[in-house]
Amino acid sequence: MMKIIILAITIFIINFANLQSQMRTVVAVTGHAIEAISKQPVAVKIAVHDNTGKKINQVKSNASENGYYYVTGLFPGNTYTFKIIEDGYFTNEIAVSIPSTDKYIEISRDFMVYPLKKGGVIPVAVSPFEINKSKLRFGSSVVLDDIVSTLKSNKNVKFTIKAYPDNNNDAQKNQNLTDLRAESLMDYFIASGISPERIAVEGAAVTDPTKPPPTEKRAKGKRYIGSAYIIVNDF
Repeated sequence: MMKIIILAITIFIINFANLQSQMRTVVAVTGHAIEAISKQPVAVKIAVHDNTGKKINQVKSNASENGYYYVTGLFPGNTYTFKIIEDGYFTNEIAVSIPSTDKYIEISRDFMVYPLKKGGVIPVAVSPFEINKSKLRFGSSVVLDDIVSTLKSNKNVKFTIKAYPDNNNDAQKNQNLTDLRAESLMDYFIASGISPERIAVEGAAVTDPTKPPPTEKRAKGKRYIGSAYIIVNDF
């Protein structure tokens, strides 16, 4: 019995010492804020909230220093929410988890920010479709959930989902395909909690003029798939 008590006390002392060590340790998060369309650095306010929702810090990225920002005073083992709150840009919330450590570290995290204006676009960076298909392919949620998060943080934004085809062979067939693609994306957004009243859909009969199919032969296995965009109508 005495051995068990001694063992329990020892474990408690070790855990307490580790906890104290982590509580004394602070961690920093650094990175760059980049405008997603132009790929240029931007100056935006970044508010940091703890897991209770309390704002604990606010910084501004420096456009003249490649959009650099620096936040310190964060504690190991916690998750913080970084909020982009600059006028003229989509509000965005990004969860940043701090690993457990007893040493000072700097975590690198870049933020892509989208301009908020009528006609502004959020491109779907990686096509969620397979060639000539309208059903969302497996794994597309990795890309789409970031867009869902952005749209949820900007509840007044109304938008159109526009989808483009994979070729220019048959205009009517392309129109049918892209209408279904846009509707598949709409269904995903609605299922993820986006109000249907905010969404319009539009398919295209010809390929994306800003990102057309390549004219040269592509590497084996690399096939062109039509683009998709979220286009701001109102906010």
